[in-house]
Amino acid sequence: MLSEETVKQIFFYCDQYGPNALLADEVDIVQFAEKITAFVEPIIAAKEHQRCVKIVNEMNREVANSLNNQRPLTS
Repeated sequence: MLSEETVKQIFFYCDQYGPNALLADEVDIVQFAEKITAFVEPIIAAKEHQRCVKIVNEMNREVANSLNNQRPLTS
C-alpha cells in the first residue's frame, strides 16, 4: 500500500520527540507510527466506503447512490 518513497517522506517528517518517545536511529518510533497511521487511515476509509457502496448497490441502487455521494468518515 505504501511505496518506499512515501515511507521515506513520512520518516523525514519525524523531527520532534514526544513525551513518550521511543527512539531508534534518532527517530521517535511512536511519532513515526502515528504519522503512518494518519496517512493510511483516509485511504483505508475510502476503500472501505467504496466496498460498502458496492455491497449496498446489489441490494438497493438508490441507497447505494446516496451512500456514494457521502464522504467516508475518518477519525
